[in-house]
Amino acid sequence: MTSKKPEWNNAMKNEGLDDMTLLSKVTNDQILENLKKRFEKDIIYTNIGDVLISVNPFKPIPIYTDEILHEYVGKSRIELPPHVFSIAEQTYRSMINDKENQCVIISGESGAGKTEAAKKIMQYIAAVSGESGSTSNKKVEHVKSIILETNPLLEAFGNAKTLRNNNSSRFGKYFEIQFNKNNEPEGGKITNYLLEKSRVVYQLNGERNFHIFYQFCRGATKKEQEEFGIYGPESFAYLTKGNTLDIDGVDDFEEFGLTRNAMNVIGITAQEQHNIFKLIAAILWLGNIEFKEQAGDKAVVVDQSVLDFAAQLLDVPSNFLKTTLEFRQLETKRGNQRGTQYNVPLNKTQAISGRDALAKAIYDRLFNWLVERVNKAMENNAQGLMIGVLDIYGFEVFDRNGFEQFCINYVNEKLQQIFIEFTLKNEQNEYVSEGIKWEPIPFFDNKIVCELIEGKNPPGLFSILDDVCRAVHAESEGADKSLLQRIAVCKSNPHFDPRGNAFCIKHYAGDVIYEGAGMIEKNKDTLLKDHLELLQISANKFVSVLFPDVIDTDSKKLPTTAGFKIKSQANDLVQTLIKSTPHYIRCLKSNDIKKPNVFDGPRVLHQIKYLGLLDNIKVRRAGFAYRTLFSKFLERYYLLSDKTCYAANNIWKSDPLSGCKAILQSQNVESSQFQVGKTKIFIRYPEMLFALEETRERYWHDMASRIKNAYRNYKSFQYECSNRIKNAFRNYKNYRTRCAQTIQGYYRAWKQASPFFDLRQQTEQLVNGRKERQRFSMLSVRKFYGDYLDVRSQNYLLDAMAEGRGEEVIFSAKCQIVVHPLLSANKMSPRFLIVTKQAIYLIKLKQNKNLAQYLLDRRLPISEVASFSMSSLGDNYLFVHAPMDFDIALCCDLKTEMMAHINKQKGTQLPVNFGVEIEYQKKKKSNNKVHFVKEEMHKEPLFKKNTIHIASGLAAGSTINKVRKNPSRNLSSGGGSGGGVPMRMPASTGGGPKPMASKPMAKPAPAKPMAKPAPPTPGGHPGSKPMPNPAGAKPLPQPGAGPSKPMPNPAGAKPLPQPGAGPSKPMGMGPKPPAAAGGAPGRGGPLPQPGAMKQPAGAAGGAPGRGGPLPQPGAMKQPAKPAAKPASAAPLYKALYDYDAMQPDELTFKENDTITLIKKVDADWWMGSHGSQKGMFPSNYVEILKK
Repeated sequence: MTSKKPEWNNAMKNEGLDDMTLLSKVTNDQILENLKKRFEKDIIYTNIGDVLISVNPFKPIPIYTDEILHEYVGKSRIELPPHVFSIAEQTYRSMINDKENQCVIISGESGAGKTEAAKKIMQYIAAVSGESGSTSNKKVEHVKSIILETNPLLEAFGNAKTLRNNNSSRFGKYFEIQFNKNNEPEGGKITNYLLEKSRVVYQLNGERNFHIFYQFCRGATKKEQEEFGIYGPESFAYLTKGNTLDIDGVDDFEEFGLTRNAMNVIGITAQEQHNIFKLIAAILWLGNIEFKEQAGDKAVVVDQSVLDFAAQLLDVPSNFLKTTLEFRQLETKRGNQRGTQYNVPLNKTQAISGRDALAKAIYDRLFNWLVERVNKAMENNAQGLMIGVLDIYGFEVFDRNGFEQFCINYVNEKLQQIFIEFTLKNEQNEYVSEGIKWEPIPFFDNKIVCELIEGKNPPGLFSILDDVCRAVHAESEGADKSLLQRIAVCKSNPHFDPRGNAFCIKHYAGDVIYEGAGMIEKNKDTLLKDHLELLQISANKFVSVLFPDVIDTDSKKLPTTAGFKIKSQANDLVQTLIKSTPHYIRCLKSNDIKKPNVFDGPRVLHQIKYLGLLDNIKVRRAGFAYRTLFSKFLERYYLLSDKTCYAANNIWKSDPLSGCKAILQSQNVESSQFQVGKTKIFIRYPEMLFALEETRERYWHDMASRIKNAYRNYKSFQYECSNRIKNAFRNYKNYRTRCAQTIQGYYRAWKQASPFFDLRQQTEQLVNGRKERQRFSMLSVRKFYGDYLDVRSQNYLLDAMAEGRGEEVIFSAKCQIVVHPLLSANKMSPRFLIVTKQAIYLIKLKQNKNLAQYLLDRRLPISEVASFSMSSLGDNYLFVHAPMDFDIALCCDLKTEMMAHINKQKGTQLPVNFGVEIEYQKKKKSNNKVHFVKEEMHKEPLFKKNTIHIASGLAAGSTINKVRKNPSRNLSSGGGSGGGVPMRMPASTGGGPKPMASKPMAKPAPAKPMAKPAPPTPGGHPGSKPMPNPAGAKPLPQPGAGPSKPMPNPAGAKPLPQPGAGPSKPMGMGPKPPAAAGGAPGRGGPLPQPGAMKQPAGAAGGAPGRGGPLPQPGAMKQPAKPAAKPASAAPLYKALYDYDAMQPDELTFKENDTITLIKKVDADWWMGSHGSQKGMFPSNYVEILKK
């Protein structure tokens, strides 16, 4: 074996991975990230094993030169970076080596670059096939030139500008290149599928007709302009339907020159070209024929001169054309006897429809003639090997989808089925041929969708369409209604859903709704007898050749439908592909605006999902993620073993297999990590390959270290002085760098404070005037800092986030969410809330064997967030709506900031709905409705039975307080605009205080009991036990407690309130007592509160209602002279209302029950017993029992 110096190149450290089977984590997000990283470096090609992934850059990239093309000649896939030339080389060499037919299947949606990829494949094959520079075989060179020139010709007649693609193929083609025994192209054949002929007469706004019309209008010679009446495209009705005449960066005059040249190369004669352009002009002038209605709904031609000129171009009598457009021939038959023919006048709508049908029929036959003419130029009767290139229309979904999209998407379903089966089959065959054990991988089979469309028993949609076409002979509206009735038999298929006048099919690429209107008429695909007779009498033989149909009025044979044709063509195509060895190019569209350097992540992610790239990688990795030939492995990694390498030279003399085993043995690779086939070595996990690459890279560093150490020993004395000087200089530079970094750090910190405040100002516009505000929201120093939990330093939170731990955190806080238990009422539960650039995470704290355990409760992708809802009251509840999933109902002090960060990440302001009644999805297809009620007695939000009670907040029109000019001054709280000390906001409690029971209206309602005391728990939920911290760990944050790091506050100001902190009552801000009960009777005084202490006469020394003490709810009534009770006797209380326990430690009782008091825990919650039960109960539900 020849000694060869290895290149010091580590492919694993390039911009992204060349082969995505080597991804350490196989997820759709990782695939997207790898493709984005490569796209940003103008690397548009990536491999998944043998499958090439191509991302359309929407700009020219200089990677298709002749020099680059010849670099790939004779090279294997793993020797050079991924490229379309690599797929072409692999296809061509496989045909030569395996002596089998090959095919390249190019798939992707419209605008993904399929046509360009097909052109590069044919460019490569034409360049490398045959002897280099040989001109002995003129036929071979002629066929090569035809292969290259078919592209501009068919693109001119079959491509058009659409909303998604400036050069969209409006037909499908399968190009077969036939090779002789010397592997030279000697022939070819093109099979075309389903030309979108309706584009001739109608285009959507922003789209154009086929390119050839605009090219001919701008590139026709003076003689052709005079003879054919050609003017600018704005002069013809068929070219102005879409209000778009030009394409950015495309010169129609120059393109027309390429089209003419292609015709000459292919061998289309000058007379044939003359006839072609004459028919193009005739179609344009047919579109300019207008009609008007006369009495009796009879349509007549408006301008006879336009009709005469169109008849001249078609070489038919003018009166015949006029009769054909204004009348329809009908024949009455009785049995087999010939009946009488009548000319029935058409109305304006029918006349326009007949004119358009004539134009579409002429263009469709002309396009088919061009394809046959190209096939005739490449005709080869010899049987040899073949390479097929499939460039077919991509999956299409528009606002209105009809028969054309139905057929296009059906063909894509068939190709997707082939892709799934072939990728799995090839994987299995390789393992079998190499003697490797293989376990089959389950995958989704879209055969059920194909059966829905093409099935016979039960009948598919194509069969139903054909049946309706045969049975219905009335107007199109009646036929469409009959179709919608007949397709109801398909409802048993889970991928079919009827929807009124339309139906929905769940394709592999997404749900598509097809309109039933017009489907039957388009499926008939029959040329009217009047039109056929007109064109067959044309004096131009070229026109009559296009319509050789024989009119047999006595024939009972039904004409074939368009659906039958496309189904037959698709099945023939599948049979052809099955007989060939497939190679795949999966094209992705980087964005929908057709702009360079724009990578639309969600748009590309959708394509990644429906193309099944994740499943493809899993199939590839299921057995072994990496495989290569023994010789290639030895050549790459011989540096890793002393037996195969000395001084960076390959010293292995034995067979490559033994060398591979020696390398793996020296690296202590376990036998379970790899397997040895007959010609290849298989490595199971990509981590092992990464380890080999890292060891290989480290070899060079080790060798350099040895050389340096030897040289230092030789020059030790000389280097000692120089090293000291160098070290001193380095220390000086490092010190200077650290000083500069410190200054920069402080400057950045100062600069970074402004964007957070600006983000807050932008979000204020969404809430201002629509929701009552809280004092915390009005603070002048309040800024949106985002990560209040400091998630990156909390490993237990990162562990709970699982695969999302690497995502960038933009917001975090502690909150409470509404949970929906199966067998109990909805309630609040504490959570850690983390928002990254990709998703929203809810993490809950659970006690497991006296240890705190953090678990991921919910992950909602940011891309699925569609809107928000908030109440118009002064609460902290926020509802995050995700239509594709189910919603999140949460209570967080920093709700507005969370909404701001999500809007900033999505790049748009999501809609926010306000109201006192909010409906949301608590589960998929299951809604819940929450009511907000304003009650001044509830200073903290109370959640019970889907009703939230909250006191009034600040006015909805309140604005942010101005920043104090002198923050060090001590200003009184509550006065001025922003001059007071910021008020500490209490945290929302989990369950809230116990709601009062419903009572008859005759009785006064009890005051709301305060939350009963309980040990501090996550979120402040009453009754729950605190979670212990792991031994030796730092204190863990609890949901609903203060943030991990405080926000900065101005110098001299009092500390700002911590979001999520426990409830605290600042001085002077306690709950307002109810109005005094001592006012004059009959003047709006409040009702007496149950359990309130009675005011003795003359108390407080003032007149009633003038400064006397207010009754306190929950206080025990005391008589004027309480009787002395024995110390051992427990006081008895009488229940005023029914109370149902909401927590296990609470007491249930009925009205008038007697309760024995055990202990007064505080002013609001007491402990007592009733019968054999013992528990907590609200003090304002009872009064002392009078004896």
